[in-house]
Amino acid sequence: MQLGINTDFDREFDTIEEIEESLWQIAKAGFTHMHWCYEWDGDYIYARSEMEQIREWMEKYGLKAKSLHASKGSRRDDDPKGHYRKDYTSTVEYNRIAGVELIKNRVELAHVLGATEIVLHMYLPYKTFEKEPQSKEAFYRQVYRSLDELQPFCREKNVRICVENLFEAPGQLQIEQFDRLFSRYPADFLGLCLDTGHAHLVWGDGFIQQFADRFKDRLYSVHLHDNLGWGTQPGCNDAHMLPGECSIDWKALMDVLRKSAYEKPWVLEVVKPAGEDTAAYLQRARRAGEWMDSL
Repeated sequence: MQLGINTDFDREFDTIEEIEESLWQIAKAGFTHMHWCYEWDGDYIYARSEMEQIREWMEKYGLKAKSLHASKGSRRDDDPKGHYRKDYTSTVEYNRIAGVELIKNRVELAHVLGATEIVLHMYLPYKTFEKEPQSKEAFYRQVYRSLDELQPFCREKNVRICVENLFEAPGQLQIEQFDRLFSRYPADFLGLCLDTGHAHLVWGDGFIQQFADRFKDRLYSVHLHDNLGWGTQPGCNDAHMLPGECSIDWKALMDVLRKSAYEKPWVLEVVKPAGEDTAAYLQRARRAGEWMDSL
């Protein structure tokens, strides 16, 4: 079967030798696809030579790219004291334009790697919304301005943006977020990346009907992983465990995914436990993907 996994399942390596070794391990374990997750956060800009280097590694090991994780810019909290760098949602125009250029860099990377989608975070400053209700419309004005500028570039490169659901903002605000986005932009440009672990933290098992089923017609990308939900066990919140290891109802979820717009391969976004052998873990991950697909 075709199955993908995130390239940072172990960690983000610093040297090109370690990065190439990790891709070889993924291919050796029987995965056919990768989800490029390096620099998913921060201000890193890929040079064209680096893009071609990654593509050369993929060709060498027979890997394909289902998707890659774009960056929304600098790391941030949900109650900012100032403006962040390269932020496509910023009300400071210089910062917003820089954020658009950062996303264009990832669209170009996806195009070179042969991927047709990028995954993008959109942090909702909900605490600011609560303190300053008028700030919500100002926030969305900037989001729309950035997406309007990105749309022709994405169409030129044949790359769709898939906005990921997160766990930092309340569920109802996220539903409003995707209702707004999908009513304004067409499906060939903008879709949903369903992160199962994040959704489980926000809605519990209700995420399958309340969120996944609601937006199944715009569901083009997935981050598949498991957890036990908030507060159920120390250290097992956004744990990125293998499907079937925790408490998500995978049978019910697969019933929804089968009816959705999603096209395989499935993509795991998981984290190897500290100390576990890499080859053994990747074999476990592949078997978890096969089990999930059998549902």
